[in-house]
Parts: sequence; C-alpha cells; structure tokens
Amino acid sequence: MAVPALAAAVTDPNTDVRKAAVLALTRHRSAPDARTALTAATGDSDADVRAYAARAL
Repeated sequence: MAVPALAAAVTDPNTDVRKAAVLALTRHRSAPDARTALTAATGDSDADVRAYAARAL
C-alpha cells in the first residue's frame, strides 16, 4: 500500500510534495496511518496543505 510513503511525504520540505501527498492520502483516508498523517498535516505551515488535510478528514 502507498500509505507509508505518502505519510512520510507529508513532512517533505517542499510544499508541492506535501500538497500532493495530502491529496493522494484522501483516497486512503479510511486507513489509520493515513488519518494520522492527514491530522498532522492540519498543522502544516502552508495554508493549502492545511485546508486539503482538513477537508479530507
């Protein structure tokens, strides 16, 4: 499953990578690790990342 790699990408230094990871995780939001990563992303420094994560939850 892609969730572990995507969850790790949520902390990438590049904002675009974090956005893409959050968007990809939305398809897996029923997985506990995906929900954990999405929850963590709601505190991201980038407003878009935070918004995408919050909407996914």
